[in-house]
Amino acid sequence: MAINLKAVLRHASTLQRATTLSELVALTWSAVRSETRYRTAWLALVEPADPAHFRVVQVEGSMQELVLERCPKVAIAGDAMLHELIEGKAPVLVLEAAADPRTNKAMVAALGNRTILNVPMVLGPVVVGALGVGTFGDEGVLAPTDDEVEALVILATQLAGAITRMSLLDAQRQDAERRQRLERHLESLQRVELMGVLAAGVAHDLNNYLTVAQANLGLLELSSTDTDQGLVDAAMQATQRASDVVRQLLSLGRAQSRNRERVDLQARVAGTVRLVRSSMPANVTLTRELGGAPPVIGDPVQIEQALANLLINAREAVGNAGAITIGVHERVLNEEFVRAQSWARTGRFACVSVSDTGAGIPADVLPSIYDPLFSTKTIGTGLGLAVVSRVVQQHAGLIHCESTLGHGTRFELYFPVDATA
Repeated sequence: MAINLKAVLRHASTLQRATTLSELVALTWSAVRSETRYRTAWLALVEPADPAHFRVVQVEGSMQELVLERCPKVAIAGDAMLHELIEGKAPVLVLEAAADPRTNKAMVAALGNRTILNVPMVLGPVVVGALGVGTFGDEGVLAPTDDEVEALVILATQLAGAITRMSLLDAQRQDAERRQRLERHLESLQRVELMGVLAAGVAHDLNNYLTVAQANLGLLELSSTDTDQGLVDAAMQATQRASDVVRQLLSLGRAQSRNRERVDLQARVAGTVRLVRSSMPANVTLTRELGGAPPVIGDPVQIEQALANLLINAREAVGNAGAITIGVHERVLNEEFVRAQSWARTGRFACVSVSDTGAGIPADVLPSIYDPLFSTKTIGTGLGLAVVSRVVQQHAGLIHCESTLGHGTRFELYFPVDATA
């Protein structure tokens, strides 16, 4: 069969419009069926992260499931056929796989290979993959014609260029996404800075007024009657809540706390649980997990404030019924973990986790939850998580949130352990 030049050029033009690897492969399989007599084809790539193997990424035909199961990845070392393919940068033909000394006999026995034709995908001086066709079992031996080999060489060359183009486009998209994340992070930091400026101008004055009010209420409490005592207590509680809001604003705007000491997080968690337990609805269970971690260096007041904010957020998430769990554990984050989790860094940490069985946080909302100017609350300041994030940053720590709609949310605060511990 002669090469259909118009079809080849049309195929090249169609590949240029493909935007995914699946589309590229589907178009290539269609061309293979059109230009050759083979009904089983495969695509294998040599990936930069694993240059010692060919990874089979797609198989077309009835052998698809068996090939992907038995040989998803083939080592180059010790495989004479692959070595010839890479060194010669030319098609390698095996007419009868069982009799050819270059084939892997265990693999041939497992798959039932008969004829194998691998065509290298060459980009410059490097073989980046292979486009292969062949027969199996009762299909028998099928020697390719010169036209078929030439057509496959053209298809492999086109596919190598298209895959490289797609890889570059993916890299550009990833760079653009990273740039957008950095821009959003910068905007968030700028908002935090703005809140700090506003806090500096407002919070100190509010704190002075509240101090006077609380002092006068304290004097009034000494002389109040039983009838007035309830009113005085309510006023004291209101001013205390207002003081808490002021402290949140001051914490948000403060560059760095100067009060640093060894902090036992387990003790701080226990104290915070005692503080907030009374505010939990009757059908909400608050459980403290057993565990422990070495001490950290930090501001105990700020850390307690961060823990209280997380527990209060969890209480609001579960509503009138649900479960909240808080615990402290030592975590060592190694390089393998950090490679899989972009938010992490290596080190030894004391990790405080707070999980709830609430409704969860939508994925599109998660990137904004630490923004002080963002809130989904209908009441309250909305500053809780911004304060938590700020406290963690001031302690050179890490914060991570996992949430699934309908299943709840889990926050983890990582504080570096005391180096002397």
